[in-house]
Amino acid sequence: MLEDFIETNKVEAKLIALQEEVRSVADAVKATGIPAENHAKSILFIDSNKEPVLVVLLGSDKVSTSKLKELLNVKDVRLADKDEIQDITGYELGGVPPISIYGVKTILDKKVLVREKVACGGGNTRTEMVIATKHIQEFAFEVQVEDVTA
Repeated sequence: MLEDFIETNKVEAKLIALQEEVRSVADAVKATGIPAENHAKSILFIDSNKEPVLVVLLGSDKVSTSKLKELLNVKDVRLADKDEIQDITGYELGGVPPISIYGVKTILDKKVLVREKVACGGGNTRTEMVIATKHIQEFAFEVQVEDVTA
């Protein structure tokens, strides 16, 4: 699914097969040797209107839920659970990429664009993707660049 998206859209990205499963940025840092600040993570939230939103930020950063709620103009947001992540994105927890998630609005933290490339979820827990950040901005669904870090 992700490979097809990359190929079809000529995205500047490379998939890297890993020896072990990764479910967090810490796991990915250990598996790849790439520092956390050069990783991006894709976190799926569900807002109080039951709408999903994908937040993409640097691996060393945390989401400010107050900034996110204000930006989305909602009462509350919560992390999606493992099943919701699979159902909504088509990808498993730990493998969610920042692109090819159709129908889910994407908030891209502006700090990600400071990096030329980042490593991130590559579609499953045994694959990382290195992608040009300009291509996240170009190919994420309904992307909005904002400051959402705590």
